[in-house]
Amino acid sequence: MANIFTDYATAQNTANTNGADRPTLSTYGGKMFHIDVKKTFNPSTSDPLYLALLPKGARLCADLCSVDYGDPTSSTGALTGKIGYFTNDATPVAIDDDYFGAGLALGDAAGRKTFSEAGTKGDAFLTPVTFTEDSWIVFTPTTVTNGQSHAETWHLVYTLG
Repeated sequence: MANIFTDYATAQNTANTNGADRPTLSTYGGKMFHIDVKKTFNPSTSDPLYLALLPKGARLCADLCSVDYGDPTSSTGALTGKIGYFTNDATPVAIDDDYFGAGLALGDAAGRKTFSEAGTKGDAFLTPVTFTEDSWIVFTPTTVTNGQSHAETWHLVYTLG
């Protein structure tokens, strides 16, 4: 029977004989940070919602992120969107506008959705990205039916090595 090691476990084994090969926090994780951001608004498909600016070196933990949303003022309203990251330019540009998920459906009644409940999970679930520049986390509505004002609280978890 063969022993199979993850990249982290291999680095740990190598570090036993060569301390210079010790796994670093910046490569494999780091301090965890949790922020809650809130907004009450009437969504439109032309209006991206900038959730938070994360620093260079941060890595969003998509599997730990979620959104709580309140009741829209109409029971016939529906909102679907994608979560990605944008540059921190004067006019931000999408680096990857659905990296953390697409088709995240916020229904017509209050609830909570995790990023992993998006209709299409983003690449971040298999290939996490460490930001090479300060980057905005952005929710972009893609479908708005009978847009109605409602409250959202976004829970974002990220590491910083």
